[in-house]
Amino acid sequence: MPLKDRSAFTNTARIRECIARAELDAVLAVQAENVIYCSGFYNFDLRTLPDRMCIALWPREGEPVFIVPDRRAASDGAMTFINDMRGYKLLDGVFNPYPMEMVAEALTEKGLARGRIGFEALYLPGWHERELQRRLPNAQLVSCDYVFDEIRMVKTPAEIEQLRFAAVQTEKAIANAYELARPGDTEKDTVDRMGYAVTRLGADIVAFNVFASGPRTPLGHHLAEDVPMQYGDIIRVDYGASFDGYFSDLVRMAVIGPPSARQDRVYRSLAAGQREVVDALRVGQSMREIAEMMQTIQRRHLPDNLPVHGFGHCIGLGVHDRPFITVDEERLLEPGMTMMIEHLVTDGGECYHVEDLIVMREYGAELLSTYTDTSSMYVIE
Repeated sequence: MPLKDRSAFTNTARIRECIARAELDAVLAVQAENVIYCSGFYNFDLRTLPDRMCIALWPREGEPVFIVPDRRAASDGAMTFINDMRGYKLLDGVFNPYPMEMVAEALTEKGLARGRIGFEALYLPGWHERELQRRLPNAQLVSCDYVFDEIRMVKTPAEIEQLRFAAVQTEKAIANAYELARPGDTEKDTVDRMGYAVTRLGADIVAFNVFASGPRTPLGHHLAEDVPMQYGDIIRVDYGASFDGYFSDLVRMAVIGPPSARQDRVYRSLAAGQREVVDALRVGQSMREIAEMMQTIQRRHLPDNLPVHGFGHCIGLGVHDRPFITVDEERLLEPGMTMMIEHLVTDGGECYHVEDLIVMREYGAELLSTYTDTSSMYVIE
């Protein structure tokens, strides 16, 4: 038995279906998120040490192969649901011929030396691609990043519950830090409390901790500074952590002292518009239609025709899984997609932001980030 059985996180039938639909004979997963999904193996170093390449080889027919550094093969075999695990000689550095040598051998064994082999052009280094082609001169190497997007965009029930857990635990960590914060505390004081709390609540690591107060709130992915938070400052936190490889990504806002009438109105209007958008989501809508709906609904809610940025993205083993909610994306919303729905508006030099996790069901969207009441900003006094 694996140390932790992750097989429920993977839809192996969908892997086969997507390979067949793309008319490929096999695919090679090398990006960390795709390796995790296609092998059931998870360790944080898949993301931090990509030169120690792990490759999940999935043929259209037959059993998959998991190709990993030899030290990993010797010690971690119980952590994957793939039975055929092979270890190559690990060399420090990127220019290691052994991974592709072993991939070529495995494909040849399966009678695919002349096949159409899908690889991740965005993630397999060009040196390794050329090495594989040299060893399999009659194979057709085909870019197939989109196939892995397709495989992972609809989540299994186990993935959905994992993402629900990650979201709620992250909400608790943010709420705990806000509860302990006081006027005059620094941004860094508060975000550090979040980091402590989220790991105590089950996170592997903090993935990102965007934190800004007052005039710094419009600064995008801003990291907390050693500056005190003053009365009247709003606080924007865009926070995410990894829970057994699955990410959270939530925005929760606060204000130091009672909000002004304007602050309260802008935030409440933005939050109300977001709730209306979530209630209006339906299976079969295109991402473009949703993006346009976001704009229409928020224009009705926000005062003074404030320009709003409406956005969304799937989430799972990647923070930004596909598809994205943009006017350029025609893909349709499907049951089992887990998505972040977010809206952002700047008013008078302050940025207001809401972001929540939903899963699409046949009947509509189910909110998964349910711990916090986001209808108003948290007040720190």
